[in-house]
Amino acid sequence: MDIIQAMESRHSVRQYKEQPIQEELVSRLNDEISKINDESGMSIRLVLDENTAFRSMMTRMTGFKNAVNYFAMIGPDDDSLNEKAGYYGERLVLLAQQLGLNTCWAMLCGKKACKKDMVPGLRMAIGIAVGYGETQGVPHKDKAVEQIVDMKDAPDWFIEGVRCAMLAPTGMNRQGFKIERDGNRVRITGGSSAVSRIDLGIVKYHFELGAGDSFEWM
Repeated sequence: MDIIQAMESRHSVRQYKEQPIQEELVSRLNDEISKINDESGMSIRLVLDENTAFRSMMTRMTGFKNAVNYFAMIGPDDDSLNEKAGYYGERLVLLAQQLGLNTCWAMLCGKKACKKDMVPGLRMAIGIAVGYGETQGVPHKDKAVEQIVDMKDAPDWFIEGVRCAMLAPTGMNRQGFKIERDGNRVRITGGSSAVSRIDLGIVKYHFELGAGDSFEWM
């Protein structure tokens, strides 16, 4: 499965099997986390067998079951963290999909395994549940493309970038982003809340995977 196929087949999964992630896969995920942390300056962690983080009222109401493993998207507490958490978190999400795992983005509660040794100046932006899903999830509903972007006279690279951006998971499936193009320059904008900034990072990563190196960000 290549990364585009992973993007197309990946859907949010909240219910997991009581099955530990294989050691080989844990190693692959941790290797990627190390690369991302070196590249981005973040301090992402893979937390395993921690059964308190998904016990909040919100996570219970949204149907999480047997969610005991998660990516803790931790980094320096500045204005760029939420977007970086979305961008690099989705990189981990798609790798997990390629490895036969399932995922779901989630605002977590307790996070004991992270809080106990959190260095001052760091913040956890969001968590991402990971494990073996009871199902493969279902596709999210999409807005009409015209609500998000003007596709008139669009080149092929832009069309593919938009297609991949539309596959991106967003908070409550709102797809509250807009895409603009000026020649080979592209801008993606969203709201100003923490969740919308995370969404923006996810969408940007998807767009880059589709459009390749045919464009530059405005």
